[in-house]
Amino acid sequence: MKITTKLSVCASILAALLCSVANPALAADHLVGAKTGPYVVGLSNSFSGNSWRAQMVAEFKLAADQLKADGTLKDYLVSDATGNTASQIQQIQNMIAAKVDAIVVDANSETALNPAIEAAHKAGVIVVAFDNTVTSPYAINVSTDQRKFGEVGGEWLAKKLNGKGSIVVLSGLAGSPVNKQRWDEGAKKALSKYPDIKILTEVNADWDQAKAQQAVANLLPSFPKIDAVYSQGGAMTLGAIYAFKAANRPLVPMVGEANNGLFKVWKAEQKNGFSSISPSNPCAQSVDALKVAIQALKGEQVAKDISQDPPTITDENLDKFVQVDMPDSLWLPTTLDAAHLQALFGSAK
Repeated sequence: MKITTKLSVCASILAALLCSVANPALAADHLVGAKTGPYVVGLSNSFSGNSWRAQMVAEFKLAADQLKADGTLKDYLVSDATGNTASQIQQIQNMIAAKVDAIVVDANSETALNPAIEAAHKAGVIVVAFDNTVTSPYAINVSTDQRKFGEVGGEWLAKKLNGKGSIVVLSGLAGSPVNKQRWDEGAKKALSKYPDIKILTEVNADWDQAKAQQAVANLLPSFPKIDAVYSQGGAMTLGAIYAFKAANRPLVPMVGEANNGLFKVWKAEQKNGFSSISPSNPCAQSVDALKVAIQALKGEQVAKDISQDPPTITDENLDKFVQVDMPDSLWLPTTLDAAHLQALFGSAK
């Protein structure tokens, strides 16, 4: 049984943006000539420091195994750059040398990978960036609109505060494209319209629950009045909630993300007046990127930039998405069934 909700992953939106027509003789910069399978595909992951990344890789591997079973793929490779851009560049170069047919990339930088991506293109390798997208003309981008993700949370928070108050900000991995897009180009831009909202501090917690909980615990003594928390990620929001509760501080409105652990606590605390909003950044973007890469390899014309607005969970529809019998680490929606999720995250109990 798949753990799904009415928030679909990107498949239907991607289908509307992809054109099943022959690849022109002179391909666009983001395409290469059609190839005959079976194919070898690489996943270049910038880091694996949280449960979202672990689930993203698991969703990719499950889809890739299915494509191996049906003869579409010959093999696939997975690399982890542990947050180091130079390592990710080297790993992409290694994949080119290994003669992969396509590389899907969750990038550590919008721009630093561009020379390696161009080298891949010159070698006839399709490159599809997802989640953290890139500026290279030689790559296809598949993503949730991260700026919109930030904007949705920022606007919600401003309305909750009636345009006035003091907030703290929990950001993700410093330097990553998503970090910049969600906060600087999304939420911060939205909040700039409200001059009476004061940003007390911004802390990078790498989208990690434990790091966020420690960071918030450290800053609470310095800020006796915090009216709200803008968090870029659901695990960080959960960490903030636990830090507030440990310090016996009343919970304040907090922006979140579609994380099942957050959903469980959010549901439990609704009776006490806690409120949140959670845009979703589906882990299965890695699967969408893999599918797009295969379509491009087969010679189909695909758009260079494929994006969707983030599906959003609110106080009103939370009950449709919380999975009380599933692990806290689950991100929704997902293509993984219960058995794969338990193998990845363990039991909910």
